[in-house]
Amino acid sequence: MGIFVVLCFLTECIPLPAVAFCIGLILVFTGVISRQQVAMLYWSDACWFIMGSLMFAAAFVKTGVDKRVCMMMFKRLAVPNPKWITLIFFLIITPLAAFISDHALAAMFLPIGMLLYQNSLTEEVPEDKELAKMLMIAIAMACNIGGPGAPSGGARNVIMMTYLTDMFGLDIGYFQWVTYCFPFLIAMIPISWFIINIRFKPKTVSLAPAMNHLRREIDRMGAWNKQQVWALIIFLIMVFGWFTEKAFYNMGIYPIRLGIGVIAVAGAIAYILAGVVNWRDYQDRVDWGVVWLYAGAIIFGRTLDSTGAAYWLARSAIEFLANFGMDSGLPLMAVSNGLTSILTNLMADGPAAASVGPITLNMAGMVHPGSAYLPFMAMATAMASSFAYCLIIGTPPNAIVYASGYLEPKDYLRAGIPLFFFANVVLLLLTGVYWTFRGFGTLPGF
Repeated sequence: MGIFVVLCFLTECIPLPAVAFCIGLILVFTGVISRQQVAMLYWSDACWFIMGSLMFAAAFVKTGVDKRVCMMMFKRLAVPNPKWITLIFFLIITPLAAFISDHALAAMFLPIGMLLYQNSLTEEVPEDKELAKMLMIAIAMACNIGGPGAPSGGARNVIMMTYLTDMFGLDIGYFQWVTYCFPFLIAMIPISWFIINIRFKPKTVSLAPAMNHLRREIDRMGAWNKQQVWALIIFLIMVFGWFTEKAFYNMGIYPIRLGIGVIAVAGAIAYILAGVVNWRDYQDRVDWGVVWLYAGAIIFGRTLDSTGAAYWLARSAIEFLANFGMDSGLPLMAVSNGLTSILTNLMADGPAAASVGPITLNMAGMVHPGSAYLPFMAMATAMASSFAYCLIIGTPPNAIVYASGYLEPKDYLRAGIPLFFFANVVLLLLTGVYWTFRGFGTLPGF
């Protein structure tokens, strides 16, 4: 089954949501688990969280809150030079990508990037391909590097949190994840901006005409309406719940542990009760295949662990790496991160995390059992699976900006290869310096 699933994830020979159902069918037909067990596995807290996140993103897009917020930011921050415009893209999009789905942000900012380019052309410069490529790549990479900042930044994060809890009983809270992983975003923003500006050299030196057009668009939107206000309020309450649910439960403020999935779905239902959206909006705007895809990916990983296949693969990898002195500590994590980040460029980021997650966690459990190395490996694997910078198929933002028609496949390599290298270096430094110095609760170091 593992070979079949990985080949399907790599080649997409059948639709990926269908692969998710094939996983459940194979497990039931072969007697690995019962039909009752497979039904429960498809509806875990992680699946609720992914579903709820997609639903509130649909509410944002419908009401226009996304466009209003980003246009307000541009009105206050934008300056005409292309270098500073791309910096603003990174400063706005990257933090937002930790809390709003990356494909929604890419779809939101793509028209703005195209508008900036089309309205910047003059008689002196009737075409500037490098400017168009710079703006499009900046949008995609800003979405990609923001995902590791919070659990809501990508299903891969929730997948690794789920694996860590199921396999070792260790729990990473929403706010706890942010405090460990958000520094990666802070480090990568200037690095990414510098690389984009080095790799792309536009002829245009001023975007003043485009900025004037954008200001007129903002003025035309008028005042906030009731639905937009409710959409923003509910979203802020939901984010507050994600940040505090673990801490408030431990303090006795919440009588039960809600979980981030329950809060996400509660927020989605609150949008309906407030009249912000109706069910037809969710039906039309949410990619339900994505929900089932990640449900199947989680089941695949759990089965690798429960059957002992992940342990066998981990032990084999440790024995091989021992020949090179890289079977523990930071050298092992560097190898794990590198292999995960290579794989995620060949297949979707979520399936990549689902495939390698049980293996990397088993390796961590073998060489450093009961230590902070376990949650560190979980977070590092999730982050490394977001380094899909090099190919169109790597992430939804890559594919969305490619639809603009301004990019060629080699343009992703121009920026993606150096970003891939620096992202792995930053992650290893983050682990070896900040995470190791801080530790993880009462767990011993490694």
